[in-house]
Amino acid sequence: MTILQKLFQKRARFVLVSLGLGVALFGLSLPPYGQSLGWALLFPVLTWILSFWAFGGLGGIEVLTIPLLPTLVSLGASLGQYFYPNLSLPFKVLSWVAFSAAFYILLLAVNVFLVERQRGEKIPLEKAARPAAFLFAFLAAFLLLTALYKFSWDAYLTTFLVFWIGFLIGLTIFWFYSLTDLLERDQFLGAASVGLLAVQVSLAFSFFPWKAHLRGLSEGVFFYTFLGVARAYFGRHLTYAIVVEYILLSLSVFLAIRLLFA
Repeated sequence: MTILQKLFQKRARFVLVSLGLGVALFGLSLPPYGQSLGWALLFPVLTWILSFWAFGGLGGIEVLTIPLLPTLVSLGASLGQYFYPNLSLPFKVLSWVAFSAAFYILLLAVNVFLVERQRGEKIPLEKAARPAAFLFAFLAAFLLLTALYKFSWDAYLTTFLVFWIGFLIGLTIFWFYSLTDLLERDQFLGAASVGLLAVQVSLAFSFFPWKAHLRGLSEGVFFYTFLGVARAYFGRHLTYAIVVEYILLSLSVFLAIRLLFA
């Protein structure tokens, strides 16, 4: 079997998994599943299981790092379905289709890192996979933070979970950039730094009276900024221009949200 045939087979599995999860997400909107948090939490478990079949042959550290970002994105999507059941039907249909399409792209991006690790060399597709992984990290942060604030838990538990959201997403992204056999000290430090910065922004934004999805969006952009700066720092190519670019992006989005939706 040629490499092209193997790739086609894997892409076919990606299509089936993406479509299957899109249908499952639709199923979560139907009674009685739409009113049950338990079913929403089973959705990412299904994603984790299907990821092993979709990627095939995962072993070692890949068992943790490869399915983690897709699982976090699916958790955010299922919780969004649970907390926003009253959206219009056309919007829901669009969201299900968009989820399936986006999830397929996410699987393709993560597969690039898996192929690089298996071959032990860089491939040209990495130039597209890296920014795609960053965008999906932002999407996961936005969806999960929005869901977290919809729970309206006390400040201690919320702060704890904000840290872990930032830490897990950050750890995955840092591993994608190194593809090491084990999680290393710099990866843990970078992920912890992102998590702690996310906590600081969350505490600061808790004084603003705004809706959960707007807060999640604004904090998600700041999270994207922290992740980009931390990656550049631990990759030893951080410059003032990069810092200024990310700061301006975060402040622009924050001010736009406050002005348009205050």
